[in-house]
Amino acid sequence: MTDQSALYDRHTARGIVVHSGQILLMERWRPGLHYFSIPGGGIEPGETPKQTVAREILEETSIRVKVKQQVLELHDHKALHKIYLCEYMSGEPKLPADAPEAALGPNNRFKPGWVSLDKLSELPFIYWQPLQQPLVDGLANGFSESVKIVSRSASR
Repeated sequence: MTDQSALYDRHTARGIVVHSGQILLMERWRPGLHYFSIPGGGIEPGETPKQTVAREILEETSIRVKVKQQVLELHDHKALHKIYLCEYMSGEPKLPADAPEAALGPNNRFKPGWVSLDKLSELPFIYWQPLQQPLVDGLANGFSESVKIVSRSASR
């Protein structure tokens, strides 16, 4: 497979963290929207995707992780999102006061938290919906050795 990363304007890396039968998710409220997402964010210059995952999860959730292998990838118009399995190391989910997400205001809020794995298929994922079923299946049956590629259709 050829590397097509140059086709994308935005690159993110995100982490799947499971601990005690629960998954770490970011709950999000925006005007007219309420949904959940896998924590992570933009890959900074000079940073590897694995470094991004560890940094972003700590910055957004106060959770320390050991990043394992990439299991999913979402191709979405001009964005490429790499999703990694992570091992929970320590911490309790909370949005640090100095996180950029904490300063967005009451109509644009983030809240990290643990969600029971048996509730995962019922949650609103909105933007991240193409990842929901592969995530549910992978957590229930184990992820493949190869990265599963998921694409969003051109229309939302």
